[in-house]
Amino acid sequence: MANILVVGKDLPESESLLKSFELQGHKIFATANSDISIDNDNIFTFSWNKASSISAKTLLIQAEAKLVQLDRVLIIFDSPSYAKKFESDKIEDCTQAIENMISGYMYFCHTLLGRLTQKTKKVSVGFYLRSAPSKADIISAKAITQAPCTNNVSVAQASFKAMAENFCASLSELPEVSVFLVTSEPGNDLYASDRDTGVWFLNYFDALEKLKNKPSGKQALTWIKAGGKMPGGFGLFK
Repeated sequence: MANILVVGKDLPESESLLKSFELQGHKIFATANSDISIDNDNIFTFSWNKASSISAKTLLIQAEAKLVQLDRVLIIFDSPSYAKKFESDKIEDCTQAIENMISGYMYFCHTLLGRLTQKTKKVSVGFYLRSAPSKADIISAKAITQAPCTNNVSVAQASFKAMAENFCASLSELPEVSVFLVTSEPGNDLYASDRDTGVWFLNYFDALEKLKNKPSGKQALTWIKAGGKMPGGFGLFK
């Protein structure tokens, strides 16, 4: 069984996803948006202050202390979830939006990259973008019927995509790290079910770790649709 660090989609929003991991016997360390107490020996939590680089370092230190060995890391940007928290585009919301949806991820990914550069045991890292349409998407694609998220969320979503791609490129250069990018859009079969998405991620991690050779940097930088074929499957890693 694996030890999994889940960052970005905080408890309680991530409960269904985490439960899908726990039901398969895995141990999880997850970020939480408050001091949440879970009566569970397999799920540990950390109240992450995304505005603080020190908090990002503490998060990783505590995750390694609780899990002992870090096998898998899943970094999530859930646009629909953020859209509920940032429902307006007022200028006074900008600082909080930047701290929660941009700065925190940057601090953590820099910390993770530095730590994994020092590690000699194999680790798998996944970036997951659960996207939402922007106002620009609505105008350019009339078929989209879902309400758009605010400009703050749309800009942060684009920032996460760029950040994930570039840290993916850096992580792929480390010999003991396998990394991949996953996206899910409205209409995707798994978009509405975190539990089913969690099961798919477990299968994906399993298949990735069974590969004789890890994917190249170019292969790792290809965005995969949630629910798509497993690593090693026909047409995925050409």
